[in-house]
Amino acid sequence: MALTKKQRQQVWNKSGGKCWYCGTDLPEKGWHADHVEPIYRETKIVKDRSDSPYSHKTVSTGASLRPHKDKLENMVPACAPCNLFKATYSVEFFRKEIEAQIERVRKASSGFRIAERMGIIQPKPNMPVVFWFEQQGHELPEFQLEQEVVNAD
Repeated sequence: MALTKKQRQQVWNKSGGKCWYCGTDLPEKGWHADHVEPIYRETKIVKDRSDSPYSHKTVSTGASLRPHKDKLENMVPACAPCNLFKATYSVEFFRKEIEAQIERVRKASSGFRIAERMGIIQPKPNMPVVFWFEQQGHELPEFQLEQEVVNAD
């Protein structure tokens, strides 16, 4: 759903210009209206312009696969890094992904491991991830708490 200026302001006002997740001050331009409960966009695979018969790409059609979630009540202001990392995750899965980052970076970056050994970086691996909205006492919209029924066929 494309937001009007008035609707974007309504989303912005939910946090007074802070990212709903990390709490950083949002710029006037460049912040995202995140769907707390993902809506998922329809995608299709198309052949790209190369000569290879195996070269394809995925493109979004823009259509929402969960239009009932594409509402202002399901949108919160987010900084670009939080929204892009959250992607189509639920809030709880996003939390788990953030918690997993220390070990992922430790495994992938010798620079991180050196800085950690030198005491420059001091990760807190058992520290719980508490989002800004939780610290402020905000709750997720009521429909967020509903479990989606998944057909187990």
